[in-house]
Amino acid sequence: MHSPSDKIRPHAQVRAYKKGANLFFQGEVPRRGVMVTAGVVRSYTITTSGEERTIAFFTKDDILPLSWLMATTSTSLFYYEAVSDIRTLQFTREDFKEHVLLDPPTLLSLFGTLSKDHTAAMLRINGLAQSRAEEKIAFTLYYFVFRYGYQAKGETLHTIGITLRHTMLAGLVGLSRESTTKILRNLQSKGIISYDRGTYKVDKELLEGHIGEDAFRDVMS
Repeated sequence: MHSPSDKIRPHAQVRAYKKGANLFFQGEVPRRGVMVTAGVVRSYTITTSGEERTIAFFTKDDILPLSWLMATTSTSLFYYEAVSDIRTLQFTREDFKEHVLLDPPTLLSLFGTLSKDHTAAMLRINGLAQSRAEEKIAFTLYYFVFRYGYQAKGETLHTIGITLRHTMLAGLVGLSRESTTKILRNLQSKGIISYDRGTYKVDKELLEGHIGEDAFRDVMS
């Protein structure tokens, strides 16, 4: 099965961005699509009070802004910012249509990726729907393990492959940094998570027991 990156690469231009650079602005009509090949990008919006609210993160092989590339929207719905130094492949919407959307094996590969993204989004929404602050954080960490986590060889813990600051987590769930820090320390004291300089490791089984969601085990196996 062909991956979108295999099909797009011959028709794309390589471009690098420094940490903090904006790839797209909310309401902008993009000129080209982007595939992330290294680093992390986040999408965010700005509230009426001027606060940034992170929507999602994008890592290797993620394509954006997908809604514009698939002609679902005419503009970029959010701001997109480089969380770290990143490298990208940039391509036209016409090339994306010809080499991805109109190629059945590549389209099937893209569909598999979107299915995982959809499941991750449902997990995140479930977290936001929780009434208690600690449950919001716990479910959000579960979302991160599913979407960005990996289990290194010989390790029992899952590492979240994105550097997460307390302010970033707080913004994701709409809590204060102080409340978020207190909750994370509580989860750490229970052995559910450990973190150092923004790198989180999670005991998935303990986290599942904490949130009482054994039904999700099959999703992440």
